[in-house]
Amino acid sequence: MASAQSPSTSSRPEVSIIASPHNTLIYEVVTIEVKGLMPGEAITLRTYFHDEGKKFESHAHYRSDVNGKVNTSKQGSEGGQYTGVEPMGLFWSMTACPNHKYGTRYMKNDVTKPLLVNITVHCGHLDSSQCRHDVNPIATTSVERWYMNTNVERFEVRAGRVRGILLKPKGPGPFPAVIDMFGGVRPGCNEIRAAPLATKGYVAFALAYFGGEGQPPKLEDTKCLEMEYFEEATDWLSSQPYVQAGGIGTIGICKGGEMALAMAIHFPEKIRATIAFSTAGIFNVCPTSYKGEFFPHAEYDLHHDNYQQMATIMNQISFAPDGALITRDISPDTKLLERYQKFEKIQCPALIICGDHDGSVNWTNNGRIIAEKIQTNGHNNDCELVVYPGGGHLIEPPQAPLCITSYQPPWGLIHWGGIPAQHAHVQDEAWTKMLAFLEHNLRCDSQSIPASKL
Repeated sequence: MASAQSPSTSSRPEVSIIASPHNTLIYEVVTIEVKGLMPGEAITLRTYFHDEGKKFESHAHYRSDVNGKVNTSKQGSEGGQYTGVEPMGLFWSMTACPNHKYGTRYMKNDVTKPLLVNITVHCGHLDSSQCRHDVNPIATTSVERWYMNTNVERFEVRAGRVRGILLKPKGPGPFPAVIDMFGGVRPGCNEIRAAPLATKGYVAFALAYFGGEGQPPKLEDTKCLEMEYFEEATDWLSSQPYVQAGGIGTIGICKGGEMALAMAIHFPEKIRATIAFSTAGIFNVCPTSYKGEFFPHAEYDLHHDNYQQMATIMNQISFAPDGALITRDISPDTKLLERYQKFEKIQCPALIICGDHDGSVNWTNNGRIIAEKIQTNGHNNDCELVVYPGGGHLIEPPQAPLCITSYQPPWGLIHWGGIPAQHAHVQDEAWTKMLAFLEHNLRCDSQSIPASKL
C-alpha cells in the first residue's frame, strides 16, 4: 500500500535517477541513485527485464535521506524482495513474473547481446503488483548488462566429434585456457561463465557433452560418457596456437564438476588446474568409461513415477515447503562414494567450492571426501575445499538472478537451495576465489592481462 508521506507528482520537484555505470559487465556493481525527493520520502525501486522470452522483476522499499536522496550502495532497503544494504539486491533478487511457470530459471543464451534491465521509481512503498500497474513512475532509467566485452571473439567448434563454443581474447596470445562445463539439466553449451572468463583474459571453451550437434538430447539418454571425448576436447584446445603450453584448466558445476575432476584423474599430464562447484564427485545418471574400462556409477531415476518407489527404497528424499524435490541425501554412503573416482590420482591444484545449504548435493560427505582423497597423494597444499555458509547448489557468476528452485522436466520442481542474500554474496566471493585460483595456477608471469572493461 502506498505511503501517506509521498507527495503528489504535481507538487514535487523533478526527480531523477542515475544508474552508474550504464553499460557494465555482468559481474560489476551498479550504483543506483535517486535525487530530487522530499526528505524522508518513501519510494519503491523496481527492476524488470524481458529477455529471450522471459520476464523477471524485483522491487525494494527505500526512504530518502535529509537531502532527498536514495543511494542503493549506502542505504538499506526497508522491505520488498530484500532488506538491508544490498548494492546489487535489485538485480540478484529478480524473480520470474507471474505469467511464467513457478520455478522458471533465467540463464542467458545469447551472450553476444546485453541484458537490458529497466529501473523505475514509484511513490510510496508498493508491492510487485502495484508496481506493475503504476504506468506513471516518477523516474526511469535502464542499464545494459554484458557477459563479454568487445575484446572477446566467439566461434563454434566442430572438431571431429567435439562440439562447443570457444570464447577468447582478441589477439595471438598465447593465453591460459580452460574447458568449462555445466550440469546435467542444461543441454548443449552454456556460456554464462565462459564469456566473462574470456573477458578476464582466458580462452574459455564451453564444452557440450550432451545436447550438442550429433549428441543425445538429454543426459539420461546417453548410453555412456566416454572420457576419450573429453580428452579429444583437451587435445584440440591445447593444440591451438593462441593457447599457452603446459596444460589447461577444467571447470565444472554439478555433473560438469564431476567431469572436470575426472579429466584431472584420467589424463593428469594434460590438466594444470581443476575447479569443481557443487559436485557429488560420482559418476551418476549414465555410465562412464575410459579405454574400454567402465566405472561404477550411481543409478537412480528422478522421474515423477519413481518418487514414491525411491523414497520407499532409500528413505532419503525430502521436499521443500514449495514441494520442490530435495536430493541432497540420496548420495551413496561414504564407503560406496570412495569407489567412484580415484581422486588421489589428481596431481594438479584443485579447488572444490560448495555451499552448506545445497539442496542437491551433500557437501558434508562429498566435498570432504574429494578433498581428503586428493590430499592423500602428497599435494596437501594444492587442494582447497571452500564451504560457503548459506550457499546453495547453483553457484553461478555474480549479480544475475538467483535460482533457488527451478522447474526441470521431467522431474518437476528441484530445490537447489541457498539463503537468498547469503547465496548472492557467495556467488561474488566464489567468482573472486575462482579468478585468484586461475591466476595463480594457470597464467604465466610474463603474460599480460587484456582489459576487462567494456
